[in-house]
Parts: sequence; structure tokens; C-alpha cells
Amino acid sequence: MDPDLRTALLLIGLVFCGFFAAVTIYVIADTGLHLRTYGDIGAVGLYGVSLLIVAMIGVGLIGALRNPPDD
Repeated sequence: MDPDLRTALLLIGLVFCGFFAAVTIYVIADTGLHLRTYGDIGAVGLYGVSLLIVAMIGVGLIGALRNPPDD
């Protein structure tokens, strides 16, 4: 695969992850972190899981950008 194409695809993936992280943070800020009901506690857990998944994918993409395969 062309190295420039590989880099471009990985950067598109990082932008995609950044978009989902921004949307998740927006929803957290918009709805707030209320702990009044069990549903609110579940929502906080899902927010955390969502951010964790996005962070793990982002770290993998950054690792792939920093360590290209040997030719």
C-alpha cells in the first residue's frame, strides 16, 4: 500500500474518532451528570464506556501512524 494513502486513511480514522469523542462530550455537557435515578447512573457508565472505546481506537490509530510497517 502506498505510504501516503495509508497515512491519509489513518488520519481520516483519527478525525472520525475525534468526531465521536466530541459528540459524546457534547451530550455529557448538554444533559449533565445527574445521579438521581438508576437510569442516570447507567448513563454515566455508558458515557465512560463510550469514551474508553473511542480512546482505545484512537491510541491504536496513533500507534499505527507512528510505527509504519517495514517495506
